[in-house]
Amino acid sequence: MRRYETILIAHVDLSEDELGALITRYGGIVTSLKGILVKVERWGKRRLAYLIKKQARGFYILIDYAGGSAVVNELERNLKIDDKVLKYMTILKEEAVDPAALEKEIAEATKKVEEKQAQAPAPAEGPVAAATETDTAVQSAQPESEDKKGGQES
Repeated sequence: MRRYETILIAHVDLSEDELGALITRYGGIVTSLKGILVKVERWGKRRLAYLIKKQARGFYILIDYAGGSAVVNELERNLKIDDKVLKYMTILKEEAVDPAALEKEIAEATKKVEEKQAQAPAPAEGPVAAATETDTAVQSAQPESEDKKGGQES
């Protein structure tokens, strides 16, 4: 079993429900082929370095998983034919992975998220309340967007 990361760029105009369905679909492909889904992170909307399919912005999603080559082949086949996905890239992280170590890593990550939820104040109503802990942790760890630098609007 090998460990992989797939980063995909989805259309920026997808609704929250459509993004959730997209993530659920690709996570389901990994688990249906006996892969282990370690984490899924939503990196948010970003400006692209160049136009991809006439789009200047995209929604970045990271999928971290472990599995065989069949998992990667099926995931990439589905990403290739999906019109909602602008671009994707899969990277091999580790050659050999111990499934027990992965389960431990997943359990620790879940525990940290639960601790953050217990310490956080009650969520506000509205779009902010819809964000998950992973989303907010990833967004706070990301550098300032290029949109905010220099005060230029495109």
